[in-house]
Amino acid sequence: MHQVSDGIYRLGTVIHNFYLIAEGGKATVVDAGCSKELPKLEQGLASIGMKRDDVEAIILTHAHGDHIGFAAEANAAGTEVQTSEIEGPIATGDQAGDEAKITQLPLWKLGTWKFLIGLLRVGITNAPRVKSVVTFGDGDALDLPGNPKVVYSPGHTIGHASFYLPERKTLLTGDALATRDLLNHRDGAPQLAPDVFHTNPAQARASLDVLSALDTELVLPGHGSPYHGQIAKTALG
Repeated sequence: MHQVSDGIYRLGTVIHNFYLIAEGGKATVVDAGCSKELPKLEQGLASIGMKRDDVEAIILTHAHGDHIGFAAEANAAGTEVQTSEIEGPIATGDQAGDEAKITQLPLWKLGTWKFLIGLLRVGITNAPRVKSVVTFGDGDALDLPGNPKVVYSPGHTIGHASFYLPERKTLLTGDALATRDLLNHRDGAPQLAPDVFHTNPAQARASLDVLSALDTELVLPGHGSPYHGQIAKTALG
């Protein structure tokens, strides 16, 4: 676990991220990594003198396997899981999701295999659906540590949401944008993932209008290193 800002911590692997926001002895977890990564959260909490019972909720940007991973296990043990109204039925398994198929990816690229193998190691193929979720809407201010504000950013999935912390000028983007080139296995400036990863690539680009309008000093993506500064839509294409 690495501290990226006061009270905000990055967990996961070099391939993907999930985050812990600690405030006032309680915590919010943003995304749930892959299915084998709950011990990482528990160890991270212990390192700052907290335990799983101190987590008020796991809030999901979307229900893909590398973001919903351990949410079902945590939920079964009593942790609240929240997601968008649109994404909720996907998170619970009542509606089918739409993830990129391995056969759609450029399998001739070494970076593609590094990406896939990295996620396979932490259990992306086993992503149980969450039994019970609490849903939120666009613009909702969540009464959770960090006071995250919901910013709908669909395109990667139909109900994708990002989370903005106005007091900290921090934006957690899930897969609405990344700082890692997923197919060439390197970090860089904020960028959209390749179109093959998005349910609706045009809508994903349109969501940049919303994200780039936010006053950001720190951007925390689902894939890649933290980015310090304002998101520039023109730089994202």
